[in-house]
Amino acid sequence: MPRPEAVERPAPLEEFMAELRRLREQAGAPSFRRMAATSGAVSHATLHLTITGRRLQPWETVREFVRACGGDEAQWHARWQEVSLALSEEQRRAVPADHDEPAATGPDPGEGGSGRSRVRRRPLWLLAPLAAAAVALIAVVVVRTTSADGTESGAADLRAMVHEGDASKFLRDVTYPDGTVVKPDSQFVKVWEIRNTGSVEWRNRYLQRIDLPIGPDDCSTPERIPVNHTRPQQNVQITVTVRTPATAPVDCRVRWKMVDESGRMLMPGYRPIYFEVRVRE
Repeated sequence: MPRPEAVERPAPLEEFMAELRRLREQAGAPSFRRMAATSGAVSHATLHLTITGRRLQPWETVREFVRACGGDEAQWHARWQEVSLALSEEQRRAVPADHDEPAATGPDPGEGGSGRSRVRRRPLWLLAPLAAAAVALIAVVVVRTTSADGTESGAADLRAMVHEGDASKFLRDVTYPDGTVVKPDSQFVKVWEIRNTGSVEWRNRYLQRIDLPIGPDDCSTPERIPVNHTRPQQNVQITVTVRTPATAPVDCRVRWKMVDESGRMLMPGYRPIYFEVRVRE
């Protein structure tokens, strides 16, 4: 019987998997079935992929692996983010520029802008009244992107806040600014940076996807992603692993709201935070 071919992985991923294997060995090399039983959230096959697969597994899976081995969750999450960014940068360099349509313009995230740019969606032959309506609609959407869980300036209903003094602000897109071109049936890691601008500590919080259920032309993501413990006036980076649809061309937009462990919306008067990518061959 021929030997299976060795799995080729990017160097950052290979190193990360080796570190996870060492963590498991230090925990006494428990079986994956035992780890799955300890976790209660993922299967033994999924845990096995964490150190044998071709792709970086979502943080939710890696977290269960780390928990089952008694690792430091915060330390490993920081390491996972580091690897995610390295892999995202490699993939970004590998995706050719899209020459079929002018690039969207917008502020450079590194210059303190929102990092949000809009993609032209209206054909040029629209009549003037329809074009004017489209401009007005885009203006409304841009307003939504000024803060995380984004507030529409002057319009958020702060009386609906669950915790008095709770507030957040969008800072930048760390990876994949809106309008980025990605391949169909591919995986990437989206990272935002937001700031806790209120007086309430963020503990046991998540971003909950709100545009469910998803269809065949939608990007696949976990329904909920964790927000690390963040003190008032501190910044936090939030990551989500995204799988693009197999069909192209499509524009993929996913929206999120901040919730607690029970799924209760914590800032209902705030606009969602979102990402938007263009899926192209």
